[in-house]
Amino acid sequence: MGESVFDDGVRERIQRRIAQLGPDARRQFGRMDARQMICHLADQLRVALGEIAAQPMPVPWMMRHTPVKQLVIDVMPWPKGRIQGRPEAFTTAPAEWDRDVATLRDLLERFASHAGDRRWAPHPMFGDMTGPLWGRLTRRHFDHHLKQFGV
Repeated sequence: MGESVFDDGVRERIQRRIAQLGPDARRQFGRMDARQMICHLADQLRVALGEIAAQPMPVPWMMRHTPVKQLVIDVMPWPKGRIQGRPEAFTTAPAEWDRDVATLRDLLERFASHAGDRRWAPHPMFGDMTGPLWGRLTRRHFDHHLKQFGV
């Protein structure tokens, strides 16, 4: 199994990487700028926490089964800039950099505080998700976008 943001050490490394970002960081792939990416990651946490309702995506039935979810979340390479995310994950418009970053950092800690919760919001592609799956997916999602900006 992959690393999870529910692990304090993993989360601390992510927080340090977020701190290295600046609003003018240059992307290495994809379409978002750093400001949009910060808000996108925050919105993904809001989806997981059930604060933003996400509509299910039309996907093959197998994508909703745990072994396939685990394969996609933990093993398969993620495409760089070729997949358009769900509109719900782009709800928040960038505003003031320091405030947006502080919001993201706070949301990450609040997300982690729910590690033991038994009920999580469904994922638009994967459907029902356990806490451990959300924790690993979130770590991988953050890593993907932080690498997008070289941190």
